[in-house]
Amino acid sequence: MGYVKITKPGISSGVPQFDILSAEGVADIKLQTGAALGKIVVTHLGNVTNVTTIIPYGWVVGDTATHFTQVDAQLLENAIGTMGGGSGMIASGMSKNASEVTYA
Repeated sequence: MGYVKITKPGISSGVPQFDILSAEGVADIKLQTGAALGKIVVTHLGNVTNVTTIIPYGWVVGDTATHFTQVDAQLLENAIGTMGGGSGMIASGMSKNASEVTYA
């Protein structure tokens, strides 16, 4: 099983932080619109449908400078495609760190 590394800001000691996103069973990757504009949502299919929301660090409603863009969604898609279900981990390469990755 392959994973994509979602970079987050370092903690006070300067140690970098990250969350991981499974590259297996991805059905949909999209940039949110409306009130959630600038967040990326990834849907995984399997026994249960799981939705992962990736929120950019410093995200502010209405401030597009703090939002992910369609380019970031494409970079994430490319990283997942590169993994192709292989083992290991690959960095996402997105333009912003994530403040939060929510798995539901």
